[in-house]
Amino acid sequence: MPSDFFLKQLKMKLRALLLIIAAMAVGYAAEAQTTAEKVKSFANEHMTLSGYLQAGFEWNEANDPTTTFYLKRARVSLTGNFLQEKMDFRLQVDMAGSPKICDLYFRYKPLNELNIQLGQNKLPFAMENELCGPTTFEFIEYSYLTMYLTRNANKYDGIAATGRDIGAQLYGGFIQREGYNIINYNVGVFNGAGINVKDNNSSKDFVGRIIVKPIKDLSISASYMYAKTTTVKEEDYIAINEQSLLPELKTRKIANHFEAPRWSVGAWYNSRHWVARSEFAQANFGGNLTNTLYALAGYHFEKPWSVAARYEFIRDEANILNEERITLGGVYKPYKFLRLQLNASYTLNHASDRNTPGVNLLVSAIF
Repeated sequence: MPSDFFLKQLKMKLRALLLIIAAMAVGYAAEAQTTAEKVKSFANEHMTLSGYLQAGFEWNEANDPTTTFYLKRARVSLTGNFLQEKMDFRLQVDMAGSPKICDLYFRYKPLNELNIQLGQNKLPFAMENELCGPTTFEFIEYSYLTMYLTRNANKYDGIAATGRDIGAQLYGGFIQREGYNIINYNVGVFNGAGINVKDNNSSKDFVGRIIVKPIKDLSISASYMYAKTTTVKEEDYIAINEQSLLPELKTRKIANHFEAPRWSVGAWYNSRHWVARSEFAQANFGGNLTNTLYALAGYHFEKPWSVAARYEFIRDEANILNEERITLGGVYKPYKFLRLQLNASYTLNHASDRNTPGVNLLVSAIF
């Protein structure tokens, strides 16, 4: 029958069409699997995901309340390198408190002597802010110098930005030795407004630093930063004036912007067992001259113990902060993913004539 013939032909064509569709599907699946494998292989070779969580318990008579559990940092970092490690990037997000991007920068490294960095990153002012990370730092709290002069706290120029800013810098080293350069430099221009925000004025901050390493274990640094701030409200300046012990500052009305240049000098010795570091810095916050210094020494036992002690002070003419602090610290790191720190401190507040002890425990989980 003709109808049977046409039916057979139709079935044969449908079967052939289904076979073609199945073959195409298998081919696409194989291609997708190959693409996924290529992406996974590329990510494994060029990209790294890491992070850490820091939580602790603190007792300090200067605080209200005097005792508290706290979450200090919860950070996830994605890094990558390309072009045979001539180009890399870093994205770091902190989920503690209000989630925020800490680092987001790209670097092009064509030469040992000249490299370019663009984005948001730590300011290369002094040594401790940029070169001492939270999972390797000897103490739980950074020094007065790092807290107040590199914008980790807003006590003076109104910017609390985890020591970071958005901008561009050139950096590099000269006279290579095995594993280090004798002369190292950073020169950068930044918004001066903090992290994750556009600039709020037409001026820019300029930062320059030079580090000389006469031997591998010793670093000598000098840095300078020109800054102009417009982030503090005028009423905050008036409150500062009212606190001031200087008659000329009490009677002078300060606008909501000012120049705040600062400079620092320091030295750092870091060997297998011994560490010693000291820095002095001076800043002029709109006429309020501020001096600060820290000096620390420590000893690294054979893993997993280390101990350190630090003395520091900060003084300014307006008497906003006039403190000395002594801190004793110990670190216990039994595994690469676990770090325990215990600090005992004693603060002498000369402005309020109140001396306060404190104890701080911090646990770091690292991956």
